[in-house]
Amino acid sequence: MKKRTKVLMNVSVLFVSTMSLLFAAGNTESMDMHGEQSETQKKGEFTISQEPITLQAFIHYGDVFVMDNDKWTITKEAGKLTGVNLEGIASQLTTSSTEAYNMMIASHDIPDIVGGKNNDMMKYGVEGAFLPLNDLIDQYAPNFKAYLNDNPDVRSAITASDGNIYFIPMVYEPGASQAWFIRKDWLDKFNLPVPTTVEELHQTLLTFINKDANGNGQKDEIGYFTRGSHDEFLNPLLNLQGVNNYWHTDAEGKVAYGAYTQKYKTAMKEIAAWYSEGLIDPEIFTRGNNAREELFAANNGALIHDWIPSTSDYNTKMAEVVPHFELVGMLPPSDVDGNRWEACSRTKIKGLGWGIGYKTKHAKEAIQYMDFWWTDFGRRLMTYGIEGDTYTMVNGEPVYTDKIMKANCSITDAMRKLGGQEEAMGYRHDASYERFAMSEAGEKATIAYNESGMVNAYKPVVGSLGFTQQELKTINEKFPTCSTYINETMQKWTFDGTRIDKEFDQYMTNLKNMGMDEVVSAYQSAWDRAHK
Repeated sequence: MKKRTKVLMNVSVLFVSTMSLLFAAGNTESMDMHGEQSETQKKGEFTISQEPITLQAFIHYGDVFVMDNDKWTITKEAGKLTGVNLEGIASQLTTSSTEAYNMMIASHDIPDIVGGKNNDMMKYGVEGAFLPLNDLIDQYAPNFKAYLNDNPDVRSAITASDGNIYFIPMVYEPGASQAWFIRKDWLDKFNLPVPTTVEELHQTLLTFINKDANGNGQKDEIGYFTRGSHDEFLNPLLNLQGVNNYWHTDAEGKVAYGAYTQKYKTAMKEIAAWYSEGLIDPEIFTRGNNAREELFAANNGALIHDWIPSTSDYNTKMAEVVPHFELVGMLPPSDVDGNRWEACSRTKIKGLGWGIGYKTKHAKEAIQYMDFWWTDFGRRLMTYGIEGDTYTMVNGEPVYTDKIMKANCSITDAMRKLGGQEEAMGYRHDASYERFAMSEAGEKATIAYNESGMVNAYKPVVGSLGFTQQELKTINEKFPTCSTYINETMQKWTFDGTRIDKEFDQYMTNLKNMGMDEVVSAYQSAWDRAHK
């Protein structure tokens, strides 16, 4: 882990003396968030300050200087409507968001608004860097307050160990995010149905690799493959063996991590057997993020579990590359215990949000500005941009213009260049835009998964939790070492399943000695608080 710059010990003492001055602001009327008024009416509806004010904002995440004052037309539009403008002040010279954030905190020169990781917002909020938002939300943020009232799990997750809220998060609506996709053209070639059980899937992959599914006379077909994050390479296959390798809970509310359970032993033995049969990409741990492009274009890849919009789009991408290429989304096959479930879903809280710096002279205006993005109009502005520029209304629904649809990048990237869909600006994500980035196969998969009742319904992932500083310390100090050891052992056992029986007990002992029990306990305590 990267080291953080240490905050000076007297920081909270320096900060406290300024806080009381910032809560003397008077009441304002709640903002009506409905209706389709003219621009003049909208400006009157959302006005926060009659005399325009500018709030300094630090927004630097993902190792990228995010906020472009000149090109962020969406926040400029919000400024016209509210009278509150943002000026990005994060350093453009560093490519490390952690370094930029730590330098900002250590300087004690905290701007009006800061976007960052939720855990950092909590940590430094408790130390005094950010204002407690509880009273400000109650008085001046009716839209976000209403959301918290309807979503107590989110309130619990963003509440720090001292009982205060220090940031407004970006939140997602629950629903399917990833799905299984299989080559339908290969299924059709062998007159095979879409697999519905793990055994059917096993036999289908054997057929693909042993009977020349791509018809080139070579045994070069790849069964299951994946890309991206190292610690998720085998998770979908582990699910089919009854193991959830995310932080999850059982029916009694006990928190567990799949790779630290006894069932993991039999699951890895089965995965090793699949690997030895040639059903798993031999380069699964090293192929990298371009696996889909590489294996689909070569007409080799058969099965993947991945993000729905981007994966389903390969039907279009491969249309002129691989004749008759067709991917189809399939619901999760039943696992070895007969359960059908999907572990991946949209986590309500993404992990980023924004708070208000302790030195601000505009606490009231800052919280009202944040709340603007929780109105229906603000949410649309963040998601679709400016009517007539980035979208038009068609049959009562926003439709992106060519400025977005024909941009040489994804819809999300095109919007972010204009200040929209920014993760560090706490708002409620609207997934409706994804219909413009999704093929028919993707839409069908999304609907099928969301209507199946299988998404996060069995051994559910715990989602975002509000940890105490001690719990965070335990997790941050101990889990990275455990995770590295788990991943190294996973690779070793995948390649050679004969080692599992003789090594598993020592593996569990090693994890215990590394502090895995303490990490489980930290998650359990946080989960218990959230569900008491």
